[in-house]
Amino acid sequence: MIKLKSFSLLFTLICCCSLLTSCFDFIEDINLNANGSGNIKATLNLSKSSTKVASLMKLKSVNGIQIPTKEKIKSETEDMIRILKNTAGISQVQYSLDFNNYIATVSCHFASVSALNNFSKALGTHFKSALGNNNSYTYNAHTGTFTRTYTHSPVLSKEYARISETDRKYFSDAYYTQIVRFDKTVKSQQHASAKISSSAKAVLLKLKATDLASGKASLANTITLNNK
Repeated sequence: MIKLKSFSLLFTLICCCSLLTSCFDFIEDINLNANGSGNIKATLNLSKSSTKVASLMKLKSVNGIQIPTKEKIKSETEDMIRILKNTAGISQVQYSLDFNNYIATVSCHFASVSALNNFSKALGTHFKSALGNNNSYTYNAHTGTFTRTYTHSPVLSKEYARISETDRKYFSDAYYTQIVRFDKTVKSQQHASAKISSSAKAVLLKLKATDLASGKASLANTITLNNK
């Protein structure tokens, strides 16, 4: 699924923010129809650290890490949008970059879950990332089963290990959140940290970014819907 690797330059800002005090939120909001089509909106929110990010963007580099300009971020985002628009089964593509609050969003309609998987792989190839290959979805409309397969990347663990213990605490308020909404009610889900909504038509998963980075947490899950 989309992890906004397409906003790779914004993630560079996140890493640089660890040199100060930073927190961010990444949110995936998926609406899945009974036939497997649906909509997704992905949001990268750095508003909690907007002042610090604004200060960083005035610099050319921090500790040897090049700070991307607004123009560079826009250019990379437009590249991602072109890939998305050229992916079979993807339509109604929209995006926004808010440089006042530092919030980036992208949304689209997908004709099938396989279209989302193809998109992730295309982005992974473009940005030279393994993220498109270690995360995928399947949906069986007949059994009402929605499955996410996820394999933690050793590269991510390696990069996380390079961060000092002092700097890691700066990510304590950084979270990954996914909300998956359905037309039918949810019968069960298998992730220990996920919760079924009171309406039983959505599943919420919220994890610490540090746990994902270190490999302590997984995104894998199987959600089973009621047939009626």
